Parts: sequence; C-alpha cells; structure tokens
Amino acid sequence: MSPTRPPPLSRRRLLAAGATAGAAGLLGACSGGLNPFSQDDPDAVGLADLEGRDVMDLDALGLAGLRLPGADDPVAITIRGRRIASVDEGVADGVATLDLDGGYVVPGFTDAHVHLQLADPADVLAGGVTTVRDLGGPPTAAQAERGGDLRVLIAGRILTAVGGYPTTTWGADGTAREVASPEDAATAVDEQVAAGAVIIKVALEPAGGLPVLDQPTLEAIVTRAAELGLRTTAHVSGAELLERAVAAGVRELAHLPTDVGPSDLARAAEASVVVVPTLAVRAGDPAAIEGLRAFREAGGEVLYGTDLGNGGTSPGIMVDEVRAMQEAGMTPAEVLASATADAAFYLGLDAGVIEPARVADLVVLGGDPFADPAAYDDIRLVGANGAVVAGTG
Repeated sequence: MSPTRPPPLSRRRLLAAGATAGAAGLLGACSGGLNPFSQDDPDAVGLADLEGRDVMDLDALGLAGLRLPGADDPVAITIRGRRIASVDEGVADGVATLDLDGGYVVPGFTDAHVHLQLADPADVLAGGVTTVRDLGGPPTAAQAERGGDLRVLIAGRILTAVGGYPTTTWGADGTAREVASPEDAATAVDEQVAAGAVIIKVALEPAGGLPVLDQPTLEAIVTRAAELGLRTTAHVSGAELLERAVAAGVRELAHLPTDVGPSDLARAAEASVVVVPTLAVRAGDPAAIEGLRAFREAGGEVLYGTDLGNGGTSPGIMVDEVRAMQEAGMTPAEVLASATADAAFYLGLDAGVIEPARVADLVVLGGDPFADPAAYDDIRLVGANGAVVAGTG
C-alpha cells in the first residue's frame, strides 16, 4: 500500500487472532494478562479460550479513530501469528480486538544507519523503529542484539586503511578493521560475512590527513563483496573520494558526503548510487539540504537513516531527520516510504507495507505525521514481528 496521506476516519480496530484454536499470537490484552502478539508467552491464549474474556480497552490513550494511510473507509487489520492476514475485510467472529480510539497507523520504520554499541535497542524499538542496519561496530556489539524484538542487520566492522578513520578516534574499540592491501581485502570481507554482514562498509575519510584506502584495495573490497552478493556502502568526504568510490563500484553512501557540490551528487545519482543522508547530524547545514535536493532531482534514491549514536541523535523515529528530508524537497509520503516500503524492498525484507502476508511491523501514532512530523514523536503502540512491544502499559 502506497504511503499516501491518511484522511480523517472514524473508529478503527486493530485485530489479531491465533492461526488455530491453540495458537498464541493475539493482538490485544485479555483480562488474564497475556502479552499481546507474543509468540513465546506461555500464558497466551488461543481462539478457543477467548469466549467470555474481556479485551483491554485502550481508550485511555486518548486516540480517536485509527487511520490507515491510503484508506478512505474504516479499516480492520487482522494479524495471525507474525503476519498481516487481511486488511479491510471486516471483523471476523471470535477474533480478539484491540480498540484504538483514534490515531494513525504506519509501518514500522527502518533506520538504515545506526551504531548499536552507542544506543539502547529497547529505546529504539519503543520509538517506532522496528528494523535497524548497524553500519559499523565492534565484532560482537550488534551481533549480540540479533534475534530479539528489534530486527538487526549488520555490516560488521568498517573497512579502512591502516591507521585510517575511525581507528584513531571513536572506532578504536574494534569498530574498524584495517585493510593493508588488495590481497588482504578478500580476507577482510570474508570475516565480516562470516560474522553475519549483509553489507560491507568502507571509510574514505581523510579527517585532517588520515590515510584512506588506495584504489586497488578499494576495488578489491567491492569486487569481493559483489562476488558474495553484497553491496558496499561508503563513508565518504570530498568530491575526489566520492568520484573514486563510484569508479570502484560503490553504489551506496552511508551519509550525504561533506565537501561536495550539488553537481557531484547529481553525477552520483546518475550512477545509480543510493544515499542514506543522515542530515540531522549536520544540524540543518544548508549545503547538505541543497545537496540532497540536487541528488533527488537527478533521480537519486534515498533511504531514511540517522547515524544513531552520533552526537545529537536520539533513538526511535527522529523528527529532525524527517523535517530535514522534507526541507530538501521530499514529500511526507516520500519520507515515509524511504523508511518503510522503499527500505524493505532495498534490503529484501518482508515488511514495510501494510498488506496481507507481510510481517506485522506496525506503529500507531497519536497525530497525522503528514500534517506535522512531530506526530512521529507521539508513539501510542509499536508492533514488531507480530508482537506488541510497546505502548500497552
């Protein structure tokens, strides 16, 4: 479902039922105190046990009609297990219901650039982000978080030149892995893949005179990653290094590069480079705003990401990032898509869209995020992987 503007609608019910009479996975809290949506709660009840039970009424949350982006009429979302079973097919008999007296429902956000060793995953999830991509950390920092409620994708360690960024600064904890030569490149890539990497990250950041990867080594990294079916993303500064990255086959930028002009970014877009702009960490830098505008006008694809862990960032959906992306010319619907449907497609996730058979990652907001991005700070409920993980207490 396309993320079009959610119109004012009447009362909604967000629904869930176990797939069989004995199945867990109920959206809604019964009087017996079950954990809604849970796949593992031993006290969860199935359809056969619902008779005579009261479902928890969330009217106290102050919601006044759940709204589904793109829908013109009342919508019921039914969830079985961890997936959306139906949208707008009415309320089935015997289904446990969670009545939300108002609000807006959007897919769970994907933050395509975080550093989990510098953040609390529980806070990320409670803030409406159900998937993160960790773009560089110590060998066990992000790996240890996989398998929980928060969906975690990793890049492993950042590949950089010997003595290069960030080995001498914030990444001295093992976040970076020095690559000495083209021959060492394949080993470095293989190490990250063995640790579970779904993308390889390189640093091309001179940062006051630090060494950067030479071109043969950079190309060897990109080539080995491609042989294993992985993209390479790059932290890049400067027009020359951006040109080198594109020439080596890098097709994603982990930030909007600094010290580059709009024409440089337009050329990157023409080379089919994808950008995770992380504008908020640049505190509204006009050059960054204009750079992203030029990139998009040249047809460039943008994914939402915050560089969580960097100074000034906060866990969950970052309103400052949304505002900056809109200032660069993106519509509210385009920003939402960059964090949901587009991100899911790019990352190969079976989520990001409110439609049958998709994984049920849903966020209920108290206001209209298209009227005011501040609504993304008003989180009333978060469902991840078919489980209510925040907002019921």
